[in-house]
Amino acid sequence: MVSRRMSIQQKILALLLGLALPPLVLAGWLGLSALDRARETAVDTGASALRDQAEQVLLTRAADKARFYDLGLNAVEQQVGAVATYATTRYRSGPFELGPERVWVAPAPSPALLARHSQDVAFAQQMIRMLQSSVAANGLVSIGYIALETSGVIAFNDDGVIDALLEIQPFDPRERPWYLAAREQGGIVWTNTYVDAHTKLLATTCAQPIYDAQGNFVGVVAFDLLLQTIQQDLLALDVGEAGYAMLIDEAGDVIVQPDLEAGDSPWNRPFRSENLLASSSAELRMVAEAMLDQSQTYGLAMLNDQEQPAYIAYAPIPTAGWHVALVIPAAEVTEPAYLTSQMIVQRQAQFRNQLIGLIFSLAAIISVLGLVLSFSFTRRIDVVRQGVQAIARGHLQERIPPVGNDELGELATAFNRMGRKLAEKIQKLEENAQQLAALNEVSNELKGILDLNQLLERIPAAICERFAFDRAVVYLVEDDHLRVVSAWFGPEGLTQAHQFKLVANSHPLLLEGSTIEADVIRNGKAVIVDNPWNHPGVEQHKQAISASDAYVQVPIFGREGRAIGLLSADCQLSERKIGVEDATRLLTFASMVGLTIENVQLFSDLERQVAQRTQELRAALEVAQLADQRKSDFLASLSHELRTPLNAIIGFSTVILDEIDGPLSPPQREDLTSINRNGRFLLYLINELLDLARIEAGHMVLEIAPTDLTEVIDDAVDAAQGLVRERSVQILQNIPSDLPNVAADGNRVRQILLNLLSNAVKFTERGSIIVSATVLDEVNDQCELQRMVVVRVSDTGIGIPAERLEEVFQEFVQIHGQRSRLSGTGLGLAIARKLVEAQAGRIWVESAPGRGSTFSFSLPLATPVATTSLNPIA
Repeated sequence: MVSRRMSIQQKILALLLGLALPPLVLAGWLGLSALDRARETAVDTGASALRDQAEQVLLTRAADKARFYDLGLNAVEQQVGAVATYATTRYRSGPFELGPERVWVAPAPSPALLARHSQDVAFAQQMIRMLQSSVAANGLVSIGYIALETSGVIAFNDDGVIDALLEIQPFDPRERPWYLAAREQGGIVWTNTYVDAHTKLLATTCAQPIYDAQGNFVGVVAFDLLLQTIQQDLLALDVGEAGYAMLIDEAGDVIVQPDLEAGDSPWNRPFRSENLLASSSAELRMVAEAMLDQSQTYGLAMLNDQEQPAYIAYAPIPTAGWHVALVIPAAEVTEPAYLTSQMIVQRQAQFRNQLIGLIFSLAAIISVLGLVLSFSFTRRIDVVRQGVQAIARGHLQERIPPVGNDELGELATAFNRMGRKLAEKIQKLEENAQQLAALNEVSNELKGILDLNQLLERIPAAICERFAFDRAVVYLVEDDHLRVVSAWFGPEGLTQAHQFKLVANSHPLLLEGSTIEADVIRNGKAVIVDNPWNHPGVEQHKQAISASDAYVQVPIFGREGRAIGLLSADCQLSERKIGVEDATRLLTFASMVGLTIENVQLFSDLERQVAQRTQELRAALEVAQLADQRKSDFLASLSHELRTPLNAIIGFSTVILDEIDGPLSPPQREDLTSINRNGRFLLYLINELLDLARIEAGHMVLEIAPTDLTEVIDDAVDAAQGLVRERSVQILQNIPSDLPNVAADGNRVRQILLNLLSNAVKFTERGSIIVSATVLDEVNDQCELQRMVVVRVSDTGIGIPAERLEEVFQEFVQIHGQRSRLSGTGLGLAIARKLVEAQAGRIWVESAPGRGSTFSFSLPLATPVATTSLNPIA
């Protein structure tokens, strides 16, 4: 008869259950009985009274909160009205002076827009201080602003808003809902909920239009209220843990509730929130209809909220047409009856005292019996613990002595078995770590070899040195066969290795053949050959020279997983048996070798191509430089040769036109005038070619000196007036009286201005050409700020397409085709660019089709000590 032994776990469970279960069941029964009686008493006596009190409190809180917000919103309306009245009076008292304050001009502020709408900008700047004081006086208002109709100018009480608008531009206040509502209503309005462009939060706006003395619409004054501010105030209401408050507008839309956020709604699209009139709950729709009924003011109703009965109390906010609604679950109304009942407190105190006494009694009994029971197996546990600690300290050869046949004995046996396994694993890990270290050393060594032949010669020697092989051979794939590229048969086997290489390559191993090598390439697997003398896949002529009794062969893989060769190694001299571990190590080494071989091949090919390409580019550069120099010399020589007869033609035709040699008939005068005009135009073209040739040849010298830019601009504008004498075009100047001198060549600056003015006249049919100048800070090539004078030539001409702005300063480029070919060669702007850059400045253009063009160039300010220098243009 086999007796069933009782385990330690069973003994402990039997003891604890036998001693603790009866008292715990008794204590639980007493406690539950007392709690049931107390709960029934509290519910019967207090639930009804609490419901009546809660309904009255909810109505009172809703009415108080509605009156509070009505006063607050009314105060906002009064502030908006006061600012609007002040703005109307102030607007009629213009004109205004520009100030330093920042304002916004739609679609985005720029110097041109600010200058164009200077009066609106100045008026908006005058209003900023009034907006700041008004907003500071009301905690509900987040921001105040005034927007104007004609210019899209808008001023804020906080100029930080403009930085935010710059990130989302374009922004036009005349398209915002508060502006449209105020303009359409003609009086003060409260807007629907929308996403604020500045904060990306939900907001509502109180807005009022302003008008001029003739009653014409001028703009809108508006104050924003972030709904988040109201939401935080509503959430502060004491409506219980599950209760909440919300605001509903006159259309039934929820504008404030705990979980209402802007989310991903864009600022420039209408925001849609929940509409109670369209709710799926019939009860909620009825409450919303009663709430929005003008004949009712306050109300209280019961409905199902999230499938639970709840109270909803509401009250109106007349100023904005909104309603405050408070929602609280009915269960929270009666919950205090269970929490405050004195009888429950007494029963709980009695139950607690009884339970404490039982726990102490059980603890004493369990402690005594636990000490007696644990003594029987404490000694054996100590033995197991000491053995486990020895294993944990790394003494894997330690063994735990037998401690019995129960769970402790099985545990000791399991730990002994674990110690043996850990010792075996650690030994194997150490061997693998040594192998990885060897692989890493070989890899680092081979990576440093950039010559392919040297690398191939080193690989078989490294295999023998690092992996305990005696001989090794490297094969590489060439076309449809394998070729031995290197072999290492030991320091004393150099001759045999050379003979093996010659014999193996004399009979190529075809990739489609039946040899072991071909099979390794095709299958991509390592092979250990232990009977090469009788194996059908071994080439016997190669076997005869190697005389190997066993060897291993592994494929060499490249980057794309394609076999590019194989490694073969044996232990012929040491007669060591080749195992699976040898094949695994050699296969890992082959994977690394394949990448190294391909890297060196790519490096060799790249080095050769770079050298060849460098030589070709150097020859081409010399030819191009010679051709460019000859072209420049030819243009300079030809221009000089053509100017002499042209000056004679122009001079003699001028003398004849002055009738020094006698009177002319009308046909003769017309012919001579045409000769003189075309001769001058041809001379102008030759001068442009000559200037370009001088610049490219490095023969033009600039006389850099302090230059009065105002005088140069006046001279250039006077000279250009003759170009617009018979056209509907005006040439105007906007030059500051205190414009400082620049470090430049005055004659060349005049030439730059004449080229720009001529170009502007050429493409401007009507309108104006404005020459302006200002002082700005620019970052130079050394990344330092430098004071520069920027000169701008702006026209109202046909403009330039955006995709061709980079081409206008190139030589012989004419953007508008036939139109520009009638009066130029396409060299004027190219010469201007070279002259500006030679004087340490830069030139650029801003333009759009149909909107005219603005050509700008900068020149450095003259130093305090006036010095003259000659700078040749290279």
